[in-house]
Amino acid sequence: MSSDPPKRYAAFISYSHSAEGAFAPALQEGLQRLAKPWRRRRALEVFRDQTGLAVSAGLWPSICAALDGSSWLVLLASPQAARSLWVGREIERWIATKGSQTILPVVTDGTWVWDEQTGDFDREASTAAHPALHGVFAAEPRHLDMTWAKQETHLTLRNPRFRDAVAELAAPMHGLTKDELEGDDVRRQRRTIRLARGAMAGLTVLTLTTSAAAVTAVNAAERAGVQQRRAETQKNLALSRQLVAQSEQLLSADPVTARRLALTAYRLAPTDDARYSMLAALATSGRAVLNGHTATVLAVAFSPDGRTLASSGNDMSIRLWDVATHRPIGEPLTGHTERIYAVAFSPDGRTLATGSQDRTIRLWDVATQRPIGDPLVGSADEVNTVAFAPDGRTLATGGVDKTVRLWDVAGRRPLGKPLTGHTEAIASVAFAPDGRTLATGGVDKTVRLWDVAGRRPLGKPLTGHTKRIYVVAFAPDGRTLASGGGDETVRLWDVAGRRPLGKPLTGHTEVITSVAFSPDGRTLASGGTDRVVRLWDVTTRSPVGEPLVGHTDIIWSVAFRADNRTVASAGADTSVRLWDASAHRPAGEPLIGHTAEVYAATFSSDGRTLATGGGDKSVRLWDSATHRPIGKPLTGHTDAVESVVFSPDGRTLASGGDDHTVRLWDVATRRPIGEPMTGPLALSVDFSPDGRTLASGGDDHTVRLWDVATRRPLGEPLTGHTAEVNAVAFSPDGHILATGGADHTVRLWEVATRRPLGEPLSGHTDTVWSVAFSPDGHTVASAAGDNTIRLWDVATRRPVGNPMSVPDVWVGSVAFSPDGRMLAGASGTNAVQLWDVATRRPIGEALNGPADVVGSVAFSPDGRMLAGATWDSTARIWDLTAFGNPSKALCDAGGPLPPAEWSRYLPGEPYQQSCPRVS
Repeated sequence: MSSDPPKRYAAFISYSHSAEGAFAPALQEGLQRLAKPWRRRRALEVFRDQTGLAVSAGLWPSICAALDGSSWLVLLASPQAARSLWVGREIERWIATKGSQTILPVVTDGTWVWDEQTGDFDREASTAAHPALHGVFAAEPRHLDMTWAKQETHLTLRNPRFRDAVAELAAPMHGLTKDELEGDDVRRQRRTIRLARGAMAGLTVLTLTTSAAAVTAVNAAERAGVQQRRAETQKNLALSRQLVAQSEQLLSADPVTARRLALTAYRLAPTDDARYSMLAALATSGRAVLNGHTATVLAVAFSPDGRTLASSGNDMSIRLWDVATHRPIGEPLTGHTERIYAVAFSPDGRTLATGSQDRTIRLWDVATQRPIGDPLVGSADEVNTVAFAPDGRTLATGGVDKTVRLWDVAGRRPLGKPLTGHTEAIASVAFAPDGRTLATGGVDKTVRLWDVAGRRPLGKPLTGHTKRIYVVAFAPDGRTLASGGGDETVRLWDVAGRRPLGKPLTGHTEVITSVAFSPDGRTLASGGTDRVVRLWDVTTRSPVGEPLVGHTDIIWSVAFRADNRTVASAGADTSVRLWDASAHRPAGEPLIGHTAEVYAATFSSDGRTLATGGGDKSVRLWDSATHRPIGKPLTGHTDAVESVVFSPDGRTLASGGDDHTVRLWDVATRRPIGEPMTGPLALSVDFSPDGRTLASGGDDHTVRLWDVATRRPLGEPLTGHTAEVNAVAFSPDGHILATGGADHTVRLWEVATRRPLGEPLSGHTDTVWSVAFSPDGHTVASAAGDNTIRLWDVATRRPVGNPMSVPDVWVGSVAFSPDGRMLAGASGTNAVQLWDVATRRPIGEALNGPADVVGSVAFSPDGRMLAGATWDSTARIWDLTAFGNPSKALCDAGGPLPPAEWSRYLPGEPYQQSCPRVS
């Protein structure tokens, strides 16, 4: 229209600097040079931001001015651009002011798939389409496929393919068809050449005519190529979906193959579902299933170095396994004529002892896999259990004849007479780490301790189990003994005092057949006839995570590897399974120092420091790497500290408490900054991104904004909530404040005007305890007492999908990972659950460790750590490094799908390497 102001730029290039740092300048140069009149400097003026994406006060206004002064938006679409906050803002600004008709998409990487049924982008398959484009186009927008340009080294107009693409993009900017533009460019070049070299005009015309014909041929080939690539994309998408489904089906039965299928699915099509499949595979505790036995497996044992696993069972064979490759080592060891109930490695790992129903004990050379001498004979009945003394010189055995026998390993002879005292069969024997004490457990429901040197009982039997005892095991420090049996309980005993430690550990629903301590003594594993393996925190005597499920029949034996992470289990289903016991445990020891519940935790901007606050009225700083306290506690609050947050520069810490104050602390000196800011109970605090403003939510139903420099209120409180405000959070750009309260609502406020943005976000049916913005500012997450986490679209103020539900328990805290792909939710079940934001599905089992409610969660800035503040007076830190790059983690853990498995799951498809080759 004639009233429109003249445009300064023909086009504005919107792109991801990290992805298109080289391509964008080449495209800009091409657009400016194609069809350039010889008297003018450029054919078109094209804006491209060259200043980077550093946030500054004047950056966004200058970008808005360039957008408003441009006629066309050239969008370089790629997965990186689809995740870019700035690209999203540029798209939103353009659509709001100019509509979608003047957007020219150029796909440089990823996939761009239109769903005809929904009339929108396929949000799962289109990795290059920014969410800001969803629901924008009435019909499929024409796009230029330049994914091939990634492989080109010379992107200039001398490259026919690149020139053709530039011409297609530039044509609407010139108001011409592509052919007209190319013809105009030819005419301009001809005129220039006539003026400069008239004698060469004929040759030039011939050359340009030939070039035009070549370009036309290339254009036709390119269109065919686009169709072929689109078909290939659709095929890979279908195959990816197929592998995702198969991966989920195999997670329990064959976790190794499940991981490889998930990895392959993502390589074929990097969809949200494929990425979730990788995360779920990483999160599962199952690591491998070792198949080879032909009957029930009764016993497993790791070599001291953890490289080899031995197993034995009803098939009368012993098998050795390479733990790293999950493959058998050599042929099975044979010689026993009946079931083999027990296996044990010598402390040096060179010898293996086995006990059998055939009443013999055999010693085996692990290196040669041959028997060492003749069997040890002397037991009057079946041999149920064997154990080496820590020095490797003595072997203890026990069995159905109710006796314990000690053997000289070198001489393969009995040491003295059998130890007697049990009135029924002996099921288990175990040496203390110092070798001086032997523990035995029997069908007579007693645990007995023996002086090895004197071969005498130490005091009276330990009683408490109400049914037969199947297993005993010493903790690595020798101070604690564990026992398990038919009464479905695990009991811990003080060895010195010969007394029970606390109440029995309950959770198994049937007989407990085996227990094993981790080498560091922190964890106890137990297995039983209920077909599950359970992990226990030895210090708190509480369960760690959910039971490990996978066996389809009785579990007869469990063992810990030297790495403190890997647990092996032997089952009546003929399989041996390997599990990752660390999958849901915090990294390292808990942070101990608070003397009451810990309500809040937050990382500094560099991730090196963790701050916590709690019911003991103190704030504590911790070194996140060493888990050690930094200096003394910060004291001053006269009641519980409910919330803590670092300023963006990490120099200041704010804390809010039940003493009606908000306090600022100098992190370097650990001293208070000025007087406290007083008001209502400060249940939540948050800094604005520029660090100049602090928001606090209180029990008086209001939100207060504070000037950090002066520590004075900024205007009147924000009113609207009808009950206490439990949560406040600034958007990443600082323009919006989100709040949540006991009135079951989430509210959004415009910070500059201190006015609410629309109506409250309603949907929760109980108190909202926590709110958090996604890193791009487009989404708010809220956690509530109605057992749900909800996602809200900030622009539309509508729910995003269905709520994420946590069965039967309130959710007290929620946090986005720094890349916005994961959510962590803390709940009243003593656990933290990770969620995949794209699919809104839980990632594996909950992260456990605390013995009480987790009141707050926080991601480190690099996303590698997650901290939880717990009501057991501790804070915990989980290592989430693997989740940051799941494809690399899966490659490191199990590698790609081998060619034979590829042919099985993808018959007819050419093999592709899913993991980078290591030279």
